[in-house]
Amino acid sequence: MIRFNKTTVLAAGLSLLHGCALLPEDGTRAKLLDTPKLSQTLNGDTQAEKIVREWPRAQWWRDFHNTELNRLIETALKDSPSLHAAAARLTQAEAVADFQAAEMLPSINAGVEFHQRRFSETDFYGPNGGKTFTGAYIDPAVFRYHLDLWGKDKAALESALGKEKAQASELAMARLMLSTAIARGYIRLCSSEEDIELAQGLTEQAGEKMQLAELRWQRGLTSRDPVHAGKQQLEAARQRETSVRNQAQRLRNRLAALAGQGPDWGKTIHVAENKVAGLLPQPEAIALGLLAHRPDVAAALWRVEAAAQLTKVAKTNFYPDVNLVGFAGLRSLNLKDLFLSNGASVAYGMGPTITLPIFEGGRLEAELKNQQAAYDAAAESYNETLLAAVQQVADSLAEWRQTLEHDAAQQRALEAAEAEAELAGKRYRAGLSSRDGIIEAVAALIRQRLTASEMHNAHLLAAIGLIEALGGGYENTNMIHVSKVGNHD
Repeated sequence: MIRFNKTTVLAAGLSLLHGCALLPEDGTRAKLLDTPKLSQTLNGDTQAEKIVREWPRAQWWRDFHNTELNRLIETALKDSPSLHAAAARLTQAEAVADFQAAEMLPSINAGVEFHQRRFSETDFYGPNGGKTFTGAYIDPAVFRYHLDLWGKDKAALESALGKEKAQASELAMARLMLSTAIARGYIRLCSSEEDIELAQGLTEQAGEKMQLAELRWQRGLTSRDPVHAGKQQLEAARQRETSVRNQAQRLRNRLAALAGQGPDWGKTIHVAENKVAGLLPQPEAIALGLLAHRPDVAAALWRVEAAAQLTKVAKTNFYPDVNLVGFAGLRSLNLKDLFLSNGASVAYGMGPTITLPIFEGGRLEAELKNQQAAYDAAAESYNETLLAAVQQVADSLAEWRQTLEHDAAQQRALEAAEAEAELAGKRYRAGLSSRDGIIEAVAALIRQRLTASEMHNAHLLAAIGLIEALGGGYENTNMIHVSKVGNHD
């Protein structure tokens, strides 16, 4: 019998390890950007003391104090097909993570095999050569456990968990985009319904002005030119009223679709006044908290972590793979001897199986290169998402400031128009001016109200944009430090 001493076994093992495929050196990997500074941009806001309070809360739409808006958004979050699809993708990611976690545990199963075999007469079967046997292998316990010597299974699990968390963040982003889309649509609908009433007022004023022009022409007091001009103004007012009505109907249809409902449901939407108190975190808190409050940034960061772990998995493929395998059961070449041999058919075994990657034709190198490129792409995607998020915060704040100033200026213009309309009425009643004066003053007042509605609508939309830029109440309580792919040797 050949005997192997410890030195021989160790030398054989080292030679096998030396024969494994060589792990390539790491190249230059993409770097993650730090969060850009925003303090000077935010501190430059002259209205900061009015809006700097806190991050938006999860149900931020309730700050608009509108029960109908609450109903629309909550219905959409419950019934939207797009959210259902995003939730299903999250369930898939959770299942993959559960499967990967199960892969780290030992497995025990049973096996039964019945076979009929003829042994070759010219092989090494001795007296059994040329004979045919009907036998069976019955293994009620087959044990298998993968020894995670290089952290491959752990890295695969971490990658799956990273993808799960990224999918959860993407679901939060989908909820944010849906809720802000509903809010924008509802604000525009409220503005359109208000514009319908104002457009009706303009139509009435244009009609009254044309009637006066016709009356004067019929009495020979003026030419027919004012009549033609009056008809043009009346038709323009009617077209504007029709356009606003059509816009309102399209907004109702869109809101119904966003909420996962049919067009008839949109007709049940009631409009009401919207009020919102502007909320914005302290300037120094935004740079620190942006990663934890923006679901898209958090999702991109989790994607980077998942890619980093898959790179580690690709590196471990260059090392020996060890499985611990065992079995216990009954085995016999003759079926009749399986249970009637007084225990002679009992068989069992336990030991490691080692797989050594010696020559793979470049497959391992290609897979590692693929995963490293995937990491670089994920890292640059994160950088792009982060820069876009910071820009969105700065742009949204600038838009908020601008619309606030425009809204305030338009309110002053509206007050002046109201005063002018009141004076025109007094002059007409005192006999100091014609009916034309009061008609023009009232029409000018209505136009100022239309502009005021537009400015107020723009300011509310800017508030929605700012809330969206700040994450809409999202909080990532599991912030991570992304693994460096260069340290996975």
